[in-house]
Amino acid sequence: MLNTFLKLDTSFFLLINNNFHFSFLNENMRALSFLGNGWVAYWLVLVLVFIYNRKRFNESFILLFLTQIIPGITDIILKRIINRPRPASALHDLIKQGAVHVDILGRRLTEHSFPSGHAVTAFSLAAGLSYIFPRHFKVFYILAVLVAFSRVYDGEHYPLDVIGGGILGYLLAKLTIIAYKKARKIKGYNFEPERGGDQRGSRV
Repeated sequence: MLNTFLKLDTSFFLLINNNFHFSFLNENMRALSFLGNGWVAYWLVLVLVFIYNRKRFNESFILLFLTQIIPGITDIILKRIINRPRPASALHDLIKQGAVHVDILGRRLTEHSFPSGHAVTAFSLAAGLSYIFPRHFKVFYILAVLVAFSRVYDGEHYPLDVIGGGILGYLLAKLTIIAYKKARKIKGYNFEPERGGDQRGSRV
């Protein structure tokens, strides 16, 4: 059963990686992929929060940090436990024989494929930002989906890697937000927008 599932995953990977490549998309996909890099995305997000949610920057900073560090550590642990080979490594013999072709736009990584760390970052950030800027949640999740797609497009992950990473990032970020809200409510902090007040940008 597992082998059949993994074969389907490989087939979908090759379908996407081999049939959706266009020269004008290549650089854009690499740029999108960088949005899932925690070292890049987190600081860009902090700048965004500082500009548009300055009055509650400290609370937003803590919340976003927690929704990144908890999924991030979990992702690192799972990667090393599962240690799934990357597509280029798993398909090395078939590539060498000319049976399959893989377009790799990024680094030629060989291990720790599942779950995708970029997808974890993208969806955990989307969950955190959607909580802070609820009116724009669609934009955050669309960007997260595009980041996840870019990892398959770039040849660095299987579809299952990014699906698993997206679910992991989303769920852990949501659980972190729930726990954070409960902890701050104990201290009397009100997380809900004040009625009749400024509700333009924040639930934090």
